Amino acid sequence: MVAEEDIKFIDRGGKIRFIADITYPHVEAFQQHLNAGIDIRHFDKYAGLLFFVFDRKISMSAIRADLKRVSLDEPVSVLWTDDPVYAEYLLSTFELLWKHTVPAAQRIEELLKEGHPQV
Repeated sequence: MVAEEDIKFIDRGGKIRFIADITYPHVEAFQQHLNAGIDIRHFDKYAGLLFFVFDRKISMSAIRADLKRVSLDEPVSVLWTDDPVYAEYLLSTFELLWKHTVPAAQRIEELLKEGHPQV
């Protein structure tokens, strides 16, 4: 489900991008995020660092999080800083990985062609 605050942020001109391991059971959720204007890319078996960068100067990064089990019901410890050097480091790391990913729409199309995986 797409958060209402994310939609408002995008409507004000903000950009949200994230990298995920897009799998068949979650195609509908990823499609909703794409429809809301969130830019998503696929990286196979991605379980990387969870971090956010705002305006290239304020950043938060997860200290310890199991990305397969992230829930709003369970708190996640994060490091918050307003150091632009650290934010720029996170951003450049993200951009490096972004270059090696597949657009979500392309990945979703592949999954839908393959059909539901047989167990």
